[in-house]
Amino acid sequence: MNGLALSLALAALGAASEVRIDLAGRADGARAIALALPPFIAEDPSQPADALAARSLRETAREDLLFSRHFEVLEDGPHFDGANLKDIVPQWKTRLAACLLTAKAGSAAGKLTVSAQLTDLGSGETVFERYYRQDAAHPRSLAHRLADDVVLTLTGRPGIAHTQIAFANDVSGRKEIHLMDYDGAGLRRLTSYGAISLLPRFSPGRKALAFTSYKDGNPDLFRMDLASGKVETLSADQGLNIAGGFSPDGTQLLMTLSRQRSPNLHIKNLGDGSVTRLTQHFGADSSPTFSPDAGQVAFVSDRSGNPQIHLLDLTSQRVKRLTNLNWCDSPSWSPTGEWIAFAGRAHHKDKMDIFLVDITGGQIRQLTHGEGANENPSWSPDGRFLVFSSTRGKRAELFVMDADGSAPHRLADIPGNSTTPTWSD
Repeated sequence: MNGLALSLALAALGAASEVRIDLAGRADGARAIALALPPFIAEDPSQPADALAARSLRETAREDLLFSRHFEVLEDGPHFDGANLKDIVPQWKTRLAACLLTAKAGSAAGKLTVSAQLTDLGSGETVFERYYRQDAAHPRSLAHRLADDVVLTLTGRPGIAHTQIAFANDVSGRKEIHLMDYDGAGLRRLTSYGAISLLPRFSPGRKALAFTSYKDGNPDLFRMDLASGKVETLSADQGLNIAGGFSPDGTQLLMTLSRQRSPNLHIKNLGDGSVTRLTQHFGADSSPTFSPDAGQVAFVSDRSGNPQIHLLDLTSQRVKRLTNLNWCDSPSWSPTGEWIAFAGRAHHKDKMDIFLVDITGGQIRQLTHGEGANENPSWSPDGRFLVFSSTRGKRAELFVMDADGSAPHRLADIPGNSTTPTWSD
């Protein structure tokens, strides 16, 4: 069930033309960088742990670099042996590689270490030399750090390999909150309440996760500290208590509260705990999401009939409708600010699909086309990918696609139904 439909159901208990736009998978439209990636080598080749660390770290980093779409990874070429860098640079250059990433990995005393070097093959100069050391229990995290450093160095944009996705899953018989790496690895369950828990939202810096749970009988809003696992109540008014989105500085949280009336938008100051009502609509206003500058809020409202995407300017308090479809829900504002992703349908007989609308309401693009019900889109922090739930298989699963709708793929084979995903920064 989508967010607004959920709000309406719980409250009962207590088409625009398509415009084609250019949204390349690569944000700048540039060609992929040809990156040479020979095998990483072991610090001590006689130690199996070192050899295993080198292989596994390289494989994770390779997958991260490929996922980013920034690189064409070249692997057929001379190997690095720790002392022959000057010899293999011209050989990789003849294979039309632009850069070369070499690394040496070791494992000792419960720690992993990696010495990495990135070389510009055009000039032969070292772009960076990095040394990484961390607990051996988290090798993927180290590989993600290396991949993100390569992305940032060569593109000027932060990588997303370190990011995570939170979502609800019902494999236990009840919807519980789960967390995993951006690529579907490292799955773990965060709640075990035996009650419906859903609609998670990350705070900036992935320090905490807000979510709604029926664990105490009412749909209350909670916040979990992701480091300690400590959970505190954010809102427990009678009726709906649903997180919208955190402000970019983490000091405020948008919420949908019904307080035994129609759902409306509120904003909570997380410093002093005060709550301010933003809308006073007789029908249902729900699913709020901040603009990147926190000056506006996109939300769903049925004030004009069927639920549509609207904008609220927090300074002027003016509201503007952006869409005119049959049904719209779960808006998610892009990190770059130009686009709002949402779930919707153009006609009442259609299944829910993922759309984009620009902030003027003048351009709408449909990204999915009836491959099951597609709902709850959430942006990657670089604005180049979307995660969403889809029933195109036999159950609701999480999919990721490029921001232009291309290259959709299932994120992971997770038992049960997975819904309401959110992507961290």
